[in-house]
Amino acid sequence: YNTCRHRGSLICLEQKGNAAKLICPYHQWVFDKDGALLKARLMPDDFDRSSFGLHPVHVEVVEGLIFVSLAQDPPSFKSVIDDYTPYLKPFHINKAKVAYTTRYELRTNWKLVAENFRECYHCGPAHPEYCNAVIGANLKESAVAELEVRQVAWQQKGLATANIDFTENSFHFAVRYPLRPGIESYSLDGKPIAPPMGGHDDYDAGVLGLVVYPNFWMDAVSDYMWTMRLTAVSPSLTYIELTWLVDGNAEEGKDYQLERLIEFWKITGEQDWKLCENNFHGIESTQYVPGPYAPIEADVAKFVDWYIARMREGVAQQIPVTSTASV
Repeated sequence: YNTCRHRGSLICLEQKGNAAKLICPYHQWVFDKDGALLKARLMPDDFDRSSFGLHPVHVEVVEGLIFVSLAQDPPSFKSVIDDYTPYLKPFHINKAKVAYTTRYELRTNWKLVAENFRECYHCGPAHPEYCNAVIGANLKESAVAELEVRQVAWQQKGLATANIDFTENSFHFAVRYPLRPGIESYSLDGKPIAPPMGGHDDYDAGVLGLVVYPNFWMDAVSDYMWTMRLTAVSPSLTYIELTWLVDGNAEEGKDYQLERLIEFWKITGEQDWKLCENNFHGIESTQYVPGPYAPIEADVAKFVDWYIARMREGVAQQIPVTSTASV
């Protein structure tokens, strides 16, 4: 955790960087990069530095994607690793290049953003660019026939195609679905943007979509990946961090143009941010009463049920609050 074991100051004040040691800017306690407390100036002789290392977090890595759990007793991650590995392996994420990262600050509750990304009821009216790329997204046509054809081709390439759906006790999801015929990438003209990533040798892998509750989404096409992470800052403020990854050997300006790489999801994302902020402003009304979900919003209801169940579990555990402060 990025909080000093002395009086709680933030230690790392920048989003990225490197340092030989971690030094608290307040009282200059010095920590090693593994969290061990190395120096605590002017503390008494009997002060035990080994008892005041930084609190650790639980970390799991799946094919280059790093997942963090802040729980004292994190849930098992084995099923996520088993399910995601065949989907992610062809992208060679551990060798990929982070082409661009940006952060948005939205005046909305994080759960409204999460709900928005669990349905496409809004896609037809709100996302013309997305609907031009993804068959069936406008809910006016079926993608079943195209999906059946593409799944055979993907399986022949050795690509994972089995849907990983949420269950009552799971928190991860994966699906591969087709782009429209003739569309090869998430771009405004449907044409490739960058060289195929990792082990892909063409632009015919469809779209890989991953969701990890409560706050991570990823869409990947053959030539790039786009990830979204939500951070709940307060009930009315959400940070959204977006990252674009390309093949590790791709060179900006030669193999891809940055503006073209980010424009599809910049446009689509900002359409969603406006919807989510409008939604939040609306539910602040004293007259707001939730209406019924449409059948197409079943995944929203599942997310809400999952969230409520996790909150009830937390309350039932009645985790005690303890203090170790001493003078």
